[in-house]
Amino acid sequence: MTPQERALLMIYTSVKDRLPVGAHEFCEAVKDFDVIPLTESGKVFGGVLIKGNELHVGFAERPKSSVRRYIRSCLNDTIVKYGSAVTSVSKDNLNGLRFCERLGFVKVAEQNGNILLRCDRSDYD
Repeated sequence: MTPQERALLMIYTSVKDRLPVGAHEFCEAVKDFDVIPLTESGKVFGGVLIKGNELHVGFAERPKSSVRRYIRSCLNDTIVKYGSAVTSVSKDNLNGLRFCERLGFVKVAEQNGNILLRCDRSDYD
């Protein structure tokens, strides 16, 4: 399994309880996204999905160290390229919402049980 495939599996594992789809359907839904593996000590523990200025971060295992360098790289590069980054979080995913807010994302709308967020400047400059 490639690091990208492992990362995608980890991202799916992090959201599978909140999505009404299986792994195959999830992979099909995100096939147009770039997958950036998150690693620690050579082991993939999660990943970042990127498509244009849309980002999603997920990890199945809580890392022992900070993920700031990954966030700084992906988020800031996206903001520089597109002027902002966007993501969405399930309304009932309070941990995910707090994570996004710590990064500098702000709520812009609610749609179909999801909170839509936008970041014009990362708090991890």
